[in-house]
Amino acid sequence: MNRSTLIGIVTLSTFLGAVIFGLNATRGNPVKERATVEAEFDNVAGLMVGDDVRIASARVGYVEEMKIDKGHALLVLKIDDPKQKIYADATAGVTDRSGFGQKFVSLDPGSAQAGDFDGRIELAQTVRSEDINELFNVFDDKTRAAANSTLSQLGGGMTGHAQDLNDLLDTAPGILDNTATVSDALTVNQGNDFVGLLQSSDRLAARFAGRQKHVSDVLDQMATTLDAIAVDNGGPEAEAIQDAPETLDDVKSALDDLEEPLEHTASAMDDLRPGAEALADATPDLRAFMRDAVEPLEDLPEVNKLGEPALKSLTTLVHDARPLARQLIKTGDAGAPPMTTLGDYTPEVVRWFVDLGDTLKYKTSDGLYTRILAIVSDESVGGLGRSATVKRNVYGAPGTVDEGGN
Repeated sequence: MNRSTLIGIVTLSTFLGAVIFGLNATRGNPVKERATVEAEFDNVAGLMVGDDVRIASARVGYVEEMKIDKGHALLVLKIDDPKQKIYADATAGVTDRSGFGQKFVSLDPGSAQAGDFDGRIELAQTVRSEDINELFNVFDDKTRAAANSTLSQLGGGMTGHAQDLNDLLDTAPGILDNTATVSDALTVNQGNDFVGLLQSSDRLAARFAGRQKHVSDVLDQMATTLDAIAVDNGGPEAEAIQDAPETLDDVKSALDDLEEPLEHTASAMDDLRPGAEALADATPDLRAFMRDAVEPLEDLPEVNKLGEPALKSLTTLVHDARPLARQLIKTGDAGAPPMTTLGDYTPEVVRWFVDLGDTLKYKTSDGLYTRILAIVSDESVGGLGRSATVKRNVYGAPGTVDEGGN
């Protein structure tokens, strides 16, 4: 055997050894000494040779072999640490490793008080495998189809959003802290406030019963509105938001300017309140008046028709009286001077009319009213012991008339 052949054989052997070692590396060092434990199960569906054996979720070995013994599944488990203590009351169960159906054997070593372990965990001390697919058997076909569609759409929606998911996981601790804060707030007052909120939400949801079509229409209209807002990639909205601080400052200034007018308005409303209350009190009477006025108002057109001839005649009369009115104005202007002079003799004129009334006050048997009464005075009696003549101004100054008529 030459040198080249020897080198080839050594290289091939090394390669095969590496492959064998690699295939068994998932089970740990293939040449390492391990402890063996047997466990009986009713059902180990989903479990495979090479799956983990764990104690308190920490990997301590693997499934070496699966076989049938006396109608039950018998697992041969290899424990990496041969010094691992296992006792007579040890238990085992087949548990889901993930939502994809992967399994592992969960091993509980038991307690020292139970005594030494004989190498096999009996059927009474094991828990059968539960297939996650059996969980979906509680759902009907329609529900499973909807769940399948939801998961498919969720998977499709997550496509291309790996970074977003990464960001979500990065911020998850803060979100969880906030969730804890919210949970604490919800438990205030022994959660009665939150229960009241849920009850109110339930009543609100009940109000929408039978109105789903209206709600759907509203959402469609909202979608149309949002599409209109998003036109031009939301450029106008971005400009509006950018100008919002300045706009809000202007609004604040305008509101400050409105404060004084609003105070005056409040005062005016206080002043108007009594009138408004009086108007409210009078409303029933006003309503009755308006109701009772319908019938007379219905007759008003007939009254208007009947009054039309009189109004036409009155129009003609006014038109014909215009020359007379102008003449009366001239007469009044001409009579103003003598009437002014007579005004100074108002007491005398009044006295004359009083005397005239007394003259015509009594009626005689022959139907006459006027009486002539002779009054004896110094002027009518002469030569009765004196011849002096009484002088009197019969046209005295205005206002000199006396009760005796002198």
